[in-house]
Amino acid sequence: KQKISSKTRFSIVAVALVAFMGILAETSLNVTFPTLEKTFGLPLSTVQWVTTAYLLVVAIVMPTSSYISQRFQNRTLFFSGLIFFTLGDLLSLISPNFTILMAGRLIQGIGTGIAIPLMFNLVLTKIPRERVGLWMGFAGMILSIAPALGPTYGGLLTGTLGWRMIFAIILIIPICLFPLGAWAIEKSEKKRPGKFDFIAFIFLSLVMTSALLALDSLSSAEFSWIWLVCFILGLIAFIWRTKTSTLNFIDIDVFKSPTFTLSVLVYCILQFVNLGINFIIPNFLQVSLGATSTLAGFALLPGSLIGSAAQGPIGALYDRKGAKAILYSGNTVFFIALVLLTIFTKNLTLLGVMGLYVVFTVGRSSSFATNMTNSLAQLLHDKAASGNAWFTTTSQFAASAGTATASLIATKSSNLTTGTQHVFMFFLCLALLNFVFYTLILNKKIK
Repeated sequence: KQKISSKTRFSIVAVALVAFMGILAETSLNVTFPTLEKTFGLPLSTVQWVTTAYLLVVAIVMPTSSYISQRFQNRTLFFSGLIFFTLGDLLSLISPNFTILMAGRLIQGIGTGIAIPLMFNLVLTKIPRERVGLWMGFAGMILSIAPALGPTYGGLLTGTLGWRMIFAIILIIPICLFPLGAWAIEKSEKKRPGKFDFIAFIFLSLVMTSALLALDSLSSAEFSWIWLVCFILGLIAFIWRTKTSTLNFIDIDVFKSPTFTLSVLVYCILQFVNLGINFIIPNFLQVSLGATSTLAGFALLPGSLIGSAAQGPIGALYDRKGAKAILYSGNTVFFIALVLLTIFTKNLTLLGVMGLYVVFTVGRSSSFATNMTNSLAQLLHDKAASGNAWFTTTSQFAASAGTATASLIATKSSNLTTGTQHVFMFFLCLALLNFVFYTLILNKKIK
């Protein structure tokens, strides 16, 4: 078997830590909204854009990963992502007003949008095929633990040292990563991609932006049909452009594979539900059960650690046994956790929530990386970068949509406890839908 060098291992770790910082920064600010409202004298509807706009920038940058992975060296991409994130973090730290804070968050989003697909590309190109499952599990662990650590990290610092310390402490990691990346990440083979299709990029950016704004408008008194029309027209224009243009952009032809299309849907559902749960549980614990913000954020920590620790063994199991048993068993555990959360919402205690979140995370983690690895392994080698770009792009958009949808359902109910139960019920239906998708994915007749 091929040996994995130390530089390869540490290069993946270095890029994974940039991705980790990005996701941690994304979720840690969710608990600071009341403080930011007082600091800048702005309503919640404005303040929440420090997270929403950040996720949108990440999702917009990610489709370029297929092109830039061929156009630029891995070293160049790593340091670009790290520099963007560090500059954005510094700007957010010293921001004298909300406009500067927003600018810092947008710059951070560019860095995260570069780092996440680069992490998966390194695994797919540098790791021997028989070890890919294990290392994809490691990458999945990074993406699954950071969203749950965020509320604990942000809540603890906001309640003690102030919200700016969220950005100050994160700076320790980039300081260590500059020398580590300089040593570990070697020059990669550069290909000669065609010219970048900026028109297709603009259309896809319009699709994601208008979809998010249309969803956001549901929380207001009147739904914005303009954004819905922009979404539909933008989607039609994007598909037309990618079908007729010879310029280089993210490849839409990968969706000709039913297996790939269904796998992306499953991946989005898992990310949608995960971020929605991570939003609703801390709020439920604080408002309905009277827990402190620090304790509410901490409630997610045991499940996150256990679920993340399971990623490596699950990836190794995939290398030996394949995807079928892992996908079905993982979704069964995922489904059972949501059933129990739905039934017992009004009788839950802090310990009960913590226990069920452990079950939920183990089930979700089992399916998350396995589903992506299984799908990408079936694509032709020259399609893998585009497939990876679609997974990372749609999952980031699903993350923002999951948070927005959970908030919308909860606030439209008579009280937060009832709203939380409705959120669990909706997510339960999505988990049930995943069983149908898995059956189709594993049916070899449609491959």
